[in-house]
Amino acid sequence: MRANPSQRPSPKMRSVWRITSLLSSISLVALPIIYYFLMRYFSLPFFILMIIIGVVIALIIFLTLFLPTLKLKYTAYEIYENELEIQKGIFVIKRIVIPMVRVQHVTTEVGPLLRRYGLSTVNISTAATTHEIEGLEHHIAEKLRDKIIYLARISDDDV
Repeated sequence: MRANPSQRPSPKMRSVWRITSLLSSISLVALPIIYYFLMRYFSLPFFILMIIIGVVIALIIFLTLFLPTLKLKYTAYEIYENELEIQKGIFVIKRIVIPMVRVQHVTTEVGPLLRRYGLSTVNISTAATTHEIEGLEHHIAEKLRDKIIYLARISDDDV
Protein backbone atom coordinates (compact mmCIF):
# COMPACT_ATOMS: atom_id res chain seq x y z
CA MET A 1 0.00 0.00 0.00
CA ARG A 2 1.20 3.46 -0.90
CA ALA A 3 2.14 6.00 1.77
CA ASN A 4 -0.23 8.82 2.63
CA PRO A 5 -0.09 11.90 0.39
CA SER A 6 2.44 14.41 1.68
CA GLN A 7 1.45 17.73 0.05
CA ARG A 8 -0.76 19.79 2.34
CA PRO A 9 -2.78 23.00 2.04
CA SER A 10 -1.23 26.23 3.26
CA PRO A 11 -1.49 26.78 7.03
CA LYS A 12 -3.34 30.01 6.16
CA MET A 13 -6.26 27.80 5.11
CA ARG A 14 -6.95 27.14 8.80
CA SER A 15 -7.99 30.81 9.15
CA VAL A 16 -10.25 30.59 6.10
CA TRP A 17 -11.94 27.46 7.48
CA ARG A 18 -12.33 29.16 10.88
CA ILE A 19 -14.05 32.18 9.35
CA THR A 20 -16.39 30.06 7.21
CA SER A 21 -17.19 27.81 10.19
CA LEU A 22 -17.93 30.82 12.37
CA LEU A 23 -20.19 32.37 9.74
CA SER A 24 -22.08 29.12 9.17
CA SER A 25 -22.45 28.39 12.89
CA ILE A 26 -23.98 31.78 13.65
CA SER A 27 -27.36 30.27 12.78
CA LEU A 28 -26.99 28.04 15.85
CA VAL A 29 -27.51 31.14 18.01
CA ALA A 30 -31.16 31.12 16.92
CA LEU A 31 -31.82 27.89 18.86
CA PRO A 32 -31.63 29.37 22.39
CA ILE A 33 -33.50 32.47 21.23
CA ILE A 34 -36.36 30.38 19.83
CA TYR A 35 -36.45 28.25 22.98
CA TYR A 36 -36.49 31.40 25.14
CA PHE A 37 -39.68 32.63 23.46
CA LEU A 38 -41.23 29.15 23.59
CA MET A 39 -40.27 28.93 27.27
CA ARG A 40 -42.06 32.19 28.07
CA TYR A 41 -45.15 31.26 26.06
CA PHE A 42 -45.51 27.61 27.12
CA SER A 43 -43.87 27.75 30.59
CA LEU A 44 -41.06 25.39 29.64
CA PRO A 45 -38.22 24.69 32.14
CA PHE A 46 -35.40 27.24 32.37
CA PHE A 47 -32.61 24.66 32.85
CA ILE A 48 -33.18 23.37 29.30
CA LEU A 49 -32.37 26.86 28.01
CA MET A 50 -29.06 26.71 29.90
CA ILE A 51 -28.31 23.29 28.39
CA ILE A 52 -29.10 24.57 24.89
CA ILE A 53 -26.85 27.61 25.41
CA GLY A 54 -24.02 25.37 26.66
CA VAL A 55 -24.35 22.98 23.72
CA VAL A 56 -24.44 25.86 21.21
CA ILE A 57 -21.32 27.45 22.73
CA ALA A 58 -19.50 24.10 22.75
CA LEU A 59 -20.47 23.45 19.12
CA ILE A 60 -19.32 26.90 17.98
CA ILE A 61 -15.99 26.45 19.79
CA PHE A 62 -15.49 23.00 18.28
CA LEU A 63 -16.47 24.10 14.76
CA THR A 64 -14.31 27.24 14.76
CA LEU A 65 -11.24 26.21 16.77
CA PHE A 66 -10.73 22.45 16.58
CA LEU A 67 -12.36 21.34 13.32
CA PRO A 68 -10.21 23.55 11.02
CA THR A 69 -7.03 22.25 12.70
CA LEU A 70 -8.12 18.64 12.21
CA LYS A 71 -9.14 19.38 8.63
CA LEU A 72 -5.70 20.83 7.89
CA LYS A 73 -4.02 17.81 9.47
CA TYR A 74 -5.87 15.23 7.37
CA THR A 75 -6.23 17.06 4.04
CA ALA A 76 -3.45 16.22 1.59
CA TYR A 77 -2.70 15.49 -2.03
CA GLU A 78 0.05 13.92 -4.10
CA ILE A 79 0.65 14.05 -7.82
CA TYR A 80 2.22 11.10 -9.60
CA GLU A 81 3.05 10.52 -13.25
CA ASN A 82 -0.13 8.53 -13.99
CA GLU A 83 -2.51 9.62 -11.24
CA LEU A 84 -3.44 12.22 -8.67
CA GLU A 85 -4.32 11.26 -5.09
CA ILE A 86 -6.43 13.44 -2.80
CA GLN A 87 -7.03 12.71 0.89
CA LYS A 88 -9.91 14.38 2.73
CA GLY A 89 -11.94 13.85 5.86
CA ILE A 90 -11.64 14.04 9.61
CA PHE A 91 -13.50 11.17 11.20
CA VAL A 92 -13.80 9.17 7.97
CA ILE A 93 -10.70 9.68 5.86
CA LYS A 94 -11.32 9.30 2.14
CA ARG A 95 -8.49 8.81 -0.36
CA ILE A 96 -9.43 9.55 -3.95
CA VAL A 97 -7.21 8.40 -6.83
CA ILE A 98 -7.80 10.10 -10.17
CA PRO A 99 -6.09 8.51 -13.20
CA MET A 100 -4.54 11.19 -15.42
CA VAL A 101 -6.24 9.68 -18.48
CA ARG A 102 -9.62 10.54 -16.88
CA VAL A 103 -8.85 14.23 -16.35
CA GLN A 104 -10.91 16.38 -18.73
CA HIS A 105 -10.02 19.87 -17.55
CA VAL A 106 -8.36 21.65 -14.66
CA THR A 107 -9.22 25.10 -13.34
CA THR A 108 -8.14 27.37 -10.50
CA GLU A 109 -10.67 29.27 -8.45
CA VAL A 110 -10.28 32.19 -6.06
CA GLY A 111 -13.11 33.56 -3.92
CA PRO A 112 -12.98 36.78 -1.89
CA LEU A 113 -11.94 35.07 1.34
CA LEU A 114 -9.28 32.93 -0.35
CA ARG A 115 -8.00 36.02 -2.22
CA ARG A 116 -7.59 37.88 1.09
CA TYR A 117 -5.24 35.13 2.29
CA GLY A 118 -3.48 34.68 -1.08
CA LEU A 119 -4.90 31.19 -1.64
CA SER A 120 -6.53 29.32 -4.52
CA THR A 121 -8.50 26.14 -5.16
CA VAL A 122 -7.60 23.74 -7.98
CA ASN A 123 -10.61 21.97 -9.53
CA ILE A 124 -9.95 18.71 -11.41
CA SER A 125 -12.87 17.60 -13.59
CA THR A 126 -13.44 14.07 -14.84
CA ALA A 127 -16.46 12.69 -16.68
CA ALA A 128 -17.98 11.61 -13.36
CA THR A 129 -17.38 14.60 -11.06
CA THR A 130 -15.16 17.51 -10.07
CA HIS A 131 -12.58 17.12 -7.31
CA GLU A 132 -10.97 20.04 -5.54
CA ILE A 133 -7.73 20.74 -3.77
CA GLU A 134 -8.28 23.84 -1.68
CA GLY A 135 -6.00 26.15 0.23
CA LEU A 136 -2.96 26.31 -2.04
CA GLU A 137 -0.81 29.41 -2.44
CA HIS A 138 -1.53 31.08 -5.82
CA HIS A 139 1.81 30.17 -7.39
CA ILE A 140 1.60 26.56 -6.15
CA ALA A 141 -1.96 26.24 -7.50
CA GLU A 142 -0.87 27.55 -10.91
CA LYS A 143 2.07 25.13 -11.04
CA LEU A 144 -0.12 22.22 -9.94
CA ARG A 145 -2.77 23.07 -12.54
CA ASP A 146 -0.15 23.26 -15.30
CA LYS A 147 1.51 20.01 -14.19
CA ILE A 148 -1.80 18.12 -14.13
CA ILE A 149 -2.68 19.46 -17.58
CA TYR A 150 0.75 18.40 -18.88
CA LEU A 151 0.56 14.90 -17.35
CA ALA A 152 -3.04 14.43 -18.52
CA ARG A 153 -1.99 15.35 -22.06
CA ILE A 154 0.90 12.84 -21.97
CA SER A 155 -1.42 10.12 -20.60
CA ASP A 156 -3.94 10.93 -23.32
CA ASP A 157 -1.23 10.55 -25.99
CA ASP A 158 -0.32 7.09 -24.65
CA VAL A 159 -3.87 5.76 -25.03
